[in-house]
Amino acid sequence: MSRSAAQFVCEAAAAAISERGRFMLALSGGRTPRRVYEILSGAAMPWQDVHLFWGDERCVPATDPSSNYRMAEEVLLSKIPVPPENVHAMPVEGGSPDAAAQSYEDMLRGFFPGAVTFDLILLGVGPDGHTASLFPGSSALSERKRWVVAVDGKEGNPPVPRLTLTLPAINASRRAAFLAAGLDKKEIHDKISTGADLPAARVAPRERLLWFLSET
Repeated sequence: MSRSAAQFVCEAAAAAISERGRFMLALSGGRTPRRVYEILSGAAMPWQDVHLFWGDERCVPATDPSSNYRMAEEVLLSKIPVPPENVHAMPVEGGSPDAAAQSYEDMLRGFFPGAVTFDLILLGVGPDGHTASLFPGSSALSERKRWVVAVDGKEGNPPVPRLTLTLPAINASRRAAFLAAGLDKKEIHDKISTGADLPAARVAPRERLLWFLSET
């Protein structure tokens, strides 16, 4: 699964750079993408033309083991020649989560004139069907204008405030890919396939949606 997903990222990067001169990739946190990032760290990617963003982040220091940025830094960023100015981490340290969400949205609106358009966003899915930090029942699911919001994260692990992209931002992406490992994730995929109204089921990018599944 990880090899296939990494190959897809490389292919998407090549296509975007050929067509538009740069590749806009939004990263996922969690355990499942780690191996994908390890494979990408050894890929022959034109990293100088790649911009990296995050789909969500816990409001913890960058040194915290639960930080999505820290995981990406350990297995990917520290091993590739990506220019520092091409790494757009969520500013979760210092200030309130609401202010941090507004700051990240302001950055995105300056970077993407008109509409945020990632070439590819990588997403995880939880056993409850959440994706990014959009949890079942969250008011963030009904957001229609904002691109980034803060959520209390009490349903998450650990239960700390988080920043998350909203569905308008996620669904403006050209492509989205779920990375889902384990039988519980396959069960969520099956529920979504049969019409369950879960947060992950509301992901509908502009061009293509893929699921990379593994039972282990």
